[in-house]
Amino acid sequence: MPYFQYGDVNLYYEVHGEGMPIVFCHPPVMGHLTFRFQRPLAKSYQLIFVDLLDSGRTTRVHPVSSVTDLMEMVHALVVDLKLGPVILCGYSNGGAIPQEFALQYPDQTAGVILIGGFPEVSTFLLKKEFELGIWAARKQLLNLFSLMLPAAHFNSHTCRRDMANFIKQADGPTLQRIYEAGMKYVSTDRLQHITAPLLLIYGARDLYMRSYLLPYCQKVKDIDIAFVSNVAHQVPTKRPDECNQIIDSWIKRKSLA
Repeated sequence: MPYFQYGDVNLYYEVHGEGMPIVFCHPPVMGHLTFRFQRPLAKSYQLIFVDLLDSGRTTRVHPVSSVTDLMEMVHALVVDLKLGPVILCGYSNGGAIPQEFALQYPDQTAGVILIGGFPEVSTFLLKKEFELGIWAARKQLLNLFSLMLPAAHFNSHTCRRDMANFIKQADGPTLQRIYEAGMKYVSTDRLQHITAPLLLIYGARDLYMRSYLLPYCQKVKDIDIAFVSNVAHQVPTKRPDECNQIIDSWIKRKSLA
């Protein structure tokens, strides 16, 4: 099992396949198992799955304070692996890391894929979701996270169990800081500086995310948008075949591979 040492953090990662590298960034505490159904893409691309801070097999206790802190860990791994320009794929709250990476390191960004992504937490429902995460982490309700997140994303008992086992081991205070960092993150006023091609993927039933489309459409020059039918937010796990096909088609159409 490969680890990358970043300061006092042991960052667990996996590499599958060859070709254009795609780095996957998951939401808080869910780990790389979030993207277990994206592995078929390894037939055409090099996939880098990372357990971000306080997730999976990576170090749990850490005084993280910002999305930039998390992004720098990912960037350091990209440099260490000598990957060159990469495509970054972020799901939900994990999408803040690819956005910041693209803004800070444009020359190392070949493309950005956001699945259920947003540039800031500004709507009522999303604010409440983050506030609930912060409260539950502060109260050390890790069993609650281990029940709700896997159940929301997977139908398989095995998939739920695998993710739940990792979530139960998380550090509450670190998870609270990660949620707080995500709630503070804003890229809206800088989106015009994203020069890499951007692909937005949303579930057709994910209605409360629709308002976040506008700033991307207004400010990002090279943008594509795809809606996946019969699913709300959990596109990578509930509609993986469609999700993977959209990603593959976009990369080929943009000649990024």
